[in-house]
Amino acid sequence: MGRSHVASSPSLPLLHTDPGAAFSEFEQLLVSNSGEEAFDVAIRLLAAKLWDELRSRDAGRLPTFDGSGTPEAIHRRVETLYREALRRWPELNGGSHAPDITPDQLARCLRPLLGWRILESDIGHLDAALERLVARDSKGALGQYFTPRDVIRMCVSALNPLPRDTVIDPACGSGGFLHEAVRFSMRVHGRAPRCLGIDLGAKATKVACLLSHAVGENTIRISRANSIDGREYRVSHPAEWNTFLGSGDSDAEDPQRPWGAWHRLKCSLLLTNPPFAGDLEDPSVLSAYESQRTQRAARKGAVGREHLFVERAVRLLAPGGRLAIVVPQGILANSGSSYLRHWLLENARVLAVVGLHPFAFLPYTGVKTSLLFVEKPSTPRVPPAKYRVLFAVSQAPGKDSSGRAAGPSDHEEIGLMLASFFKAEGLRWAPKALRGPVRSVETVAIDEVVTHDRWDAEYYDHSIRKLYLDVQARASSRLGDLVARSVSRFRRDDGEEIDYIDISSVDPRTGVALSSRMEAREAPSRATYLVESGDVLVSTVRPDRNVVAFIGKTGAVPLVASNGFCVLRAREVPPELLYAYCKTNTFRRLLARHATASMYPAVTDRDVLDMPFVALPPESVRHIVDSIRKGIQSVEDAKQNISRAIDDTEAHVVALSYADAGHPSADVLADRVREGAPPRWGYRRAGAHLAGSSGRSSRAHIRRTSQGKRPR
Repeated sequence: MGRSHVASSPSLPLLHTDPGAAFSEFEQLLVSNSGEEAFDVAIRLLAAKLWDELRSRDAGRLPTFDGSGTPEAIHRRVETLYREALRRWPELNGGSHAPDITPDQLARCLRPLLGWRILESDIGHLDAALERLVARDSKGALGQYFTPRDVIRMCVSALNPLPRDTVIDPACGSGGFLHEAVRFSMRVHGRAPRCLGIDLGAKATKVACLLSHAVGENTIRISRANSIDGREYRVSHPAEWNTFLGSGDSDAEDPQRPWGAWHRLKCSLLLTNPPFAGDLEDPSVLSAYESQRTQRAARKGAVGREHLFVERAVRLLAPGGRLAIVVPQGILANSGSSYLRHWLLENARVLAVVGLHPFAFLPYTGVKTSLLFVEKPSTPRVPPAKYRVLFAVSQAPGKDSSGRAAGPSDHEEIGLMLASFFKAEGLRWAPKALRGPVRSVETVAIDEVVTHDRWDAEYYDHSIRKLYLDVQARASSRLGDLVARSVSRFRRDDGEEIDYIDISSVDPRTGVALSSRMEAREAPSRATYLVESGDVLVSTVRPDRNVVAFIGKTGAVPLVASNGFCVLRAREVPPELLYAYCKTNTFRRLLARHATASMYPAVTDRDVLDMPFVALPPESVRHIVDSIRKGIQSVEDAKQNISRAIDDTEAHVVALSYADAGHPSADVLADRVREGAPPRWGYRRAGAHLAGSSGRSSRAHIRRTSQGKRPR
């Protein structure tokens, strides 16, 4: 876009009919024209434009943030507007009172914004553009990602913000939860609650401040502060906290709570998506968290920040308050987080858990997350003894695997389901009327949740629970009763070479495992089990992929499997039947139910061995075993044919290379090739000659292709 075009038109038409496209182009132009400071430039330009819109609206005059005049004149006008905006909103100051961009670059970057009014646009588009600019910098490293707007709306509509509420987000990011809470309350109840957003990131708080001014939400206060470590607030605290300070709770004099106003912050509604990355191990910080005192006594070490944020969120609630918090799946399922779940049960009522789709936070991260809904009892430490918990799983994230929009999400539907459940439970803050049809609600008694010590929604999915009960009723035993008790472990002095199998070696459809030949002393640290013909290997990582291998014939060197497998060595049933059973979709679904962790869901060997086994009629067993044997033999034949073809091709290549080297045995090699037989005897010597003294890797490769035998 040329300079003359920008300067010649005092009133340029819209480039885009879609505000999302306009802000997206604005972002791209900033990145390409303003280098690494794109975020700061964006804040300054948008602050200038927003101030111009507010000023011109109040004065009833035309805005001056336009494309008229020379680039130098545009630059001067924008700089003046930005200075005026800073006098109104000093928290947006980035250390400079100028846009920090050349006049020509400024004229280009302004082009997509001309004709649009921020005050009249869907703020979500602006939020998304600023989110991407922040994400280019430090957000990902902190494990912090802005929450998708439809997920925010689901939480807000379910917890029904009321005008009398005080709302806090202790990790507010761009302030999405707070903005939506205000808009919801204004739309439904006619008045907005008081809101406080806290974030340690300078860029995040600038975004939150700008967006608050853009939508005119004067009830929102943004504070740049530390929600996890309150040591610097012993004496003084940010002024924004003043109207959110309670008188303190019953243990305010506890010597473990020495941080003054930090401990007295209170709200009736908390909505947050805290950062997941990073650990803390400073005893002076961890001692302020009750859940960590028992945990630290049992096991010294660092604690994930997400663990501290969960307790902090509950502590911020006044009696009777409620919250929604985004948590990694591991907090709800991993054994290492069990202590935190027990602490929550003693201090709060678990209302609901929603398992978010793995695509929910794409394109920024694929970490499996959930929404945890909790209410703090009116009487401290006295949650109800008997109650039910709602578990729901999002199946439609509204995105594809690349993070692009792909159809509608089911978040609004789940929000209605949550609101319906809260209303049926008689919670005093629950919505009085619902705005749409509600699907049936499946709940689980808290006693069952405590027994299983699992809070992940996928574990309680209605169809999976029903399937498990059906299979369990027909099961004759468990897998652990049908296999050998132990499997030999690999030692690096077991031989010179091994054939190694890991999860990537297995074709998930056929169960064929293609091993890799390597020297035993170079085996990876995961090389663990010595496996035999007839063994069945069940992957314990990503069990939903159902990677199961059947070991057919073994070679002359030891066959070693990684510790990513549970090795089943059949004793009471044919191994072929065991393999077929583990490849069923029923087995896959039941095993995946036990998966824990957030990034790489996994199960334990015990989970595999405890799986129920349904005995089949003898005639069915014979048919299945015969079919598997025929299939395995076909696969083995195919592998041999492919291996032979590769061997022959390699022999031809080596023979030709040998001839080019002028070796006297080249004619003999060529004759052998012409006869159609791989010259393995000559090939080995030829390969060694060609490799010279280049190292073990070439010689090991030659040995691999020479009749599959161990070298003597």
